[in-house]
Amino acid sequence: MTRKNNIAGTILYWGGGLFISAIFLDSLRFKFTGHPTPEHIFTTLKEWSGIALFFPAGPWIIGLGELAASILLIGLPLILHFTGKKALIGPSQFFGALAAFGIMSGAIIFHIFTPLGIETPVEWAAGSPTKYSSALFYSACVTWVLAVLIMIFRRARVTAWLRNSA
Repeated sequence: MTRKNNIAGTILYWGGGLFISAIFLDSLRFKFTGHPTPEHIFTTLKEWSGIALFFPAGPWIIGLGELAASILLIGLPLILHFTGKKALIGPSQFFGALAAFGIMSGAIIFHIFTPLGIETPVEWAAGSPTKYSSALFYSACVTWVLAVLIMIFRRARVTAWLRNSA
């Protein structure tokens, strides 16, 4: 890899990981506190699919997955960097991106192919939505693309790590 590609890759997996983690970590305050937006999303999916697991467990399950992805993308790599175990940073970020890819693939599919739709409520008054936005859908799409790019850029590190572990 040339120095220019190395710099671009470094910006991608640290910047992309930071963006994904910011999106995921910011959403936890909604998922873990019973905010009406995640309740609307997961209740809509529950009613559409007939799968009771979607709500109330859905926000917690997805929130924990997003937290794990964030730890693998940014938290653990920072610890590995400062403890001198830099060879493990690539695999950690790869698996964090893989988790983000899976979570966002589900989000995108559910937004497009279910009654949830692309626009979801973002403001509420007296238990009813007052404003809708497509921001959740578009942030899921950007997160998905960044996760794919991080997996592509980090695949060689994972392959080397797996080869050395066997």
